[in-house]
Amino acid sequence: MQIIKLNPQGYCGGVKRALKLINDALNDPSVKKPIWMLGNIIHNKNVINELIGKGVKCVDSKEKSRYEMLDEIDEGTVVFSAHGISPRVVEKAKAKGLNIIDATCPNVYIVHKNIISHLNDGYTILYIGTPSHPEAEAVLDLDNRIIFISSIDQIDSLTVSGKIYVTNQTTLSSYDIKDYFRKIIKKYPNAIIDDKICQATTLRQKAVIEQKADLCIVVGDKSSSNSQKLKTVCEKNANIKSYIIEDVSELKTEWFNNVNIVSITSGASTPDEITDKVIKKIELLNL
Repeated sequence: MQIIKLNPQGYCGGVKRALKLINDALNDPSVKKPIWMLGNIIHNKNVINELIGKGVKCVDSKEKSRYEMLDEIDEGTVVFSAHGISPRVVEKAKAKGLNIIDATCPNVYIVHKNIISHLNDGYTILYIGTPSHPEAEAVLDLDNRIIFISSIDQIDSLTVSGKIYVTNQTTLSSYDIKDYFRKIIKKYPNAIIDDKICQATTLRQKAVIEQKADLCIVVGDKSSSNSQKLKTVCEKNANIKSYIIEDVSELKTEWFNNVNIVSITSGASTPDEITDKVIKKIELLNL
């Protein structure tokens, strides 16, 4: 059985930056403690558990917004995740007297900046994203006039006029998003389309599409949008069976029956050491 390691792998730039910020804060005696993550700083349970082991605290809830979760933090330093945060949450944290570390990915920050700029210029904003994802939550909290699109069928029922600006969550499928854009342009030919799928997401998905394998293993957290999209792109666009696993313990021997070529890819918040362990385990299966 041939094993192919697809590239790129490992942390993307935004994840590296976020983790550096929080680790630097941990090691800086001048930073007010305790240090809190407002929601998981990145979507990877193994990394989050490691940070908690170092003394970082975390408040996270699927039922509450970032604004609501902030009620549980009364002292120390709050770290806003790589997925972005709205000014409303920032102001609340300041009002509570908390020290703030903003680990927002620069790519996400550009999305916020462009949306606010176009709102100020009188545009209707159409934002394509995943329901309940923290990146989408932060964008929608910027302004209640933003129209959220989470299903391509919603475009049929849109009734907007005037200037239209269309953008998206950075971790969606770079292939599916084109279908959204085509449909919007067909309905609103003068709409401005601003594709903001980040390069790390695009390159990984491109590698998955261009591969030749019988099976693809995606190493990534199941709550990670970019990891889930790698699996989706692999099965939908490359027509290759795929499994997403969080670590080596989830590998199943029977997946590799009658497999001649297996490829390995990873999400943008997956540490190299976890992917390397998966590859070594598959190599042992191949002996």
